[in-house]
Amino acid sequence: MPKVLYIIYFAFAICSMRASPTYDLSDSLTLPESILKAQVTLEHMTIDGALEEAAWSSADKTVLAQEHYPQNARVPLQHTEIMMTRDDRNLYVAMTCFDQDQNYVVQTLKRDFDMFGNDGVVVLLDPSGQKNSAYFFGVSAKGVQAEGIITRFDFDANWDSKWYSGVKHYNDRWTVEFAIPLHIMRFDPTNLSWNLNFIRSDVKNYRFYSWTKIPQQYDGIDLGYLGKLDWHEPLPPSSGHITMIPYANLNGAKDYEDVSNSKNKIGLGADAKITLSSSLNLDLTINPDFSQVEVDRQVTNLTRFNVFFPERRNFFLDNADLFSQFGDPENPIFFSRRIGLDDDGNSVPILGGARLTGNIGQTWRVGALAMQSKATDSQKGQNYSAFTLHKKVLKRSLIKGIFTNRQGMTGKEFSSDDYGRNASVEGVYQNLKGSILSWVGLHKSYKQNLAKENGMYSTGIWFNGKNFNTITSFSATGTNYTADMGFVNQLENYDAARDTVIRVGYKNVSNSLRYQWRTPKSRSINFHNFEFSNSIKLLADQSINEWNLRAGYEIEFKSSSELELKYSHNYTKLLFPFSFTDEVPLPAARYDYSQIALEFQSDSRKKFGLNIEGVIGGFYNGTIKSLELGFNYRAQPWGNFEMNIEYNDVAFPSSYGRAEFLLINPRIEFNFSKSLFWTTFLQYNTQADNFNVNSRLQWRYKPMSDIFLVYTDNYAVQFWGPKSRSLVLKMNYWLNI
Repeated sequence: MPKVLYIIYFAFAICSMRASPTYDLSDSLTLPESILKAQVTLEHMTIDGALEEAAWSSADKTVLAQEHYPQNARVPLQHTEIMMTRDDRNLYVAMTCFDQDQNYVVQTLKRDFDMFGNDGVVVLLDPSGQKNSAYFFGVSAKGVQAEGIITRFDFDANWDSKWYSGVKHYNDRWTVEFAIPLHIMRFDPTNLSWNLNFIRSDVKNYRFYSWTKIPQQYDGIDLGYLGKLDWHEPLPPSSGHITMIPYANLNGAKDYEDVSNSKNKIGLGADAKITLSSSLNLDLTINPDFSQVEVDRQVTNLTRFNVFFPERRNFFLDNADLFSQFGDPENPIFFSRRIGLDDDGNSVPILGGARLTGNIGQTWRVGALAMQSKATDSQKGQNYSAFTLHKKVLKRSLIKGIFTNRQGMTGKEFSSDDYGRNASVEGVYQNLKGSILSWVGLHKSYKQNLAKENGMYSTGIWFNGKNFNTITSFSATGTNYTADMGFVNQLENYDAARDTVIRVGYKNVSNSLRYQWRTPKSRSINFHNFEFSNSIKLLADQSINEWNLRAGYEIEFKSSSELELKYSHNYTKLLFPFSFTDEVPLPAARYDYSQIALEFQSDSRKKFGLNIEGVIGGFYNGTIKSLELGFNYRAQPWGNFEMNIEYNDVAFPSSYGRAEFLLINPRIEFNFSKSLFWTTFLQYNTQADNFNVNSRLQWRYKPMSDIFLVYTDNYAVQFWGPKSRSLVLKMNYWLNI
């Protein structure tokens, strides 16, 4: 049976690849480039958006000449002009955004907003020219800033840095100035050409314009289609810049379930960013505190495995792709959120750490990390370290490796039998157009008494054409493969009968095919999406553990609203008893079941918004009914009010029981100004038996310097009563030395 499935599967994969006629394997392809020159100015630049400096009258000027989305060939509705200049300290950008209709969509005054949900402009900068990562700087029409890090696989808006901008409004246009300190970016001062792009979000018309011409199947922030920023002369070397971010906090906490954990304490610590050279940066932290980081949005988990939550702590985010993009996407080798957690997932204090990241020359990138956590009553102190090296080959391809080590500490000595190590090497090929991406990776783990079946390997290929998109991947993970600094999740199977976790190795073969039919002449529809995916998980004896088939049809309307219909058929060979209720666990057996889902998302530009998704069908040997409702109201730009409700009803025959899970997530945000915010997030979760209140008042009294007042409260849901409560007052100060 498995051999037949393999034949069917790969026949489908080959057919889907042949269906994409626009691919070019050549790395010698020459693409037309947009070029902008940045002259040097000695003039003092006032960043107020007025563009009154003489430097702007002599600067090179360019325009956003094309619409990227939702149609690729239209002339922009709004005209946008761009200029750049620099001095020895900053890169300056000026943009003039013409617009007769000034009813802009600006959803919030809070920093790090959703740039593509607001009218605004974006600058993308890739100083290294390697097309592996880029800096993202955005300003909304109301002058609110957003920044982030873009990699070839991800966009992380949690990265923060100190830069400046100003906006000024006129009757027929608005103008914006950026001042981006050179020292916050890693670059080679002898490199006279950076990669560059500009984007304007014209959200009220649901159109997005770009400086370079980007094929429509790629995101506007795709790193393969950047233009060029040419310097007239080499940049001044950037080294010796030091940023200190000391903090102090007062923390009062009460644990109603364990009185010994109730305590009031004063915390002191600091972060430091040291520019070792123009291309290398050293981050240091002593007694870090992340109490101001917003809590994760809880979810209802109806799988047999843990849920992945992204990293939010700023210390780990700069050049994070150096460490994080190794391994199978479902099982990353390095996952920084594991640092500072014990074996049960509870947070433990981090004493300090260091992190070195950046570029070495034109083709090498390096990353090194060392962190030390404090010993607790339940766990030894832990030392975490990682080293990674990336080598660029061809135009957009690379070879990379990583080594990680988690080592227990007995006092001040390393423990000889408490460790977990991983070594990986990967090759990634991407052609110049970006239409083909393929990879192969070999991974090994090292842990005491686990010397067999401790490897993982993965390979795959992705095609992205104008209408067709397909991906085929294969991975194999040994039973004893571990990653103490990673997220190796699906190896661990819970046995409800014996209340234990049993590791089972597996192979995973998956393929997906998507066809997008665009309708530029339609008055109401932007495109139709048709998607089919197929995933098979095999055990060591080649028998099928899971097989998931999914098909979907999606419509995006001119208004930005979306409608999607999805069907899935699932086959699961449950290896061990497992329960989703408080009754008798489901027996280890084979289960076949199907589900159908319908999802609708309303016009995101309107003050009132609605998201709704319903699921009905089988669930193992029972049934499932699921409904998700999301309502939001935007009182632009000072208030955002959300209400998200998720209800799941899973019912099984007779003694296996029935469970109803309710998750309610209201979120209230008040923006009193661009420097004072109050956000309250409530989460009522019957599955986790928890009601959580997280209320945060933030005053940004100087750029990147804040005072936070954070109140957190947790209650049991089933038998109502308090579980824990805390109040934190935190102050930090961003100091450039």
